Amino acid sequence: MRRRPLPVRESTTKSWRSLCENEWAVYAIVASVGALTYSNSLSGEFVHDDIPAIVTNSDVTGANPVRRIFENDFWGTPMSDPGSHKSYRPLTTLTFR
Repeated sequence: MRRRPLPVRESTTKSWRSLCENEWAVYAIVASVGALTYSNSLSGEFVHDDIPAIVTNSDVTGANPVRRIFENDFWGTPMSDPGSHKSYRPLTTLTFR
């Protein structure tokens, strides 16, 4: 005994199928949802460890030359300093700059 396939509503599947066929439309929808989700955070202030890591860090503000980013830790302290956290993240610091 053969089973008959279930009927499919053409109106709903056709619209989603045509939308998914256009890759750029899918990417635009995903990017829009992400932008809308985080848009309320754009007016926020720096908090907690953002202040020493970004606001007062001479490597990020541009007070130090770029080469110092590769000599200092994440917080702007020289890696050779005994008080350094030894958290070496030059790419992150460059991004903040």
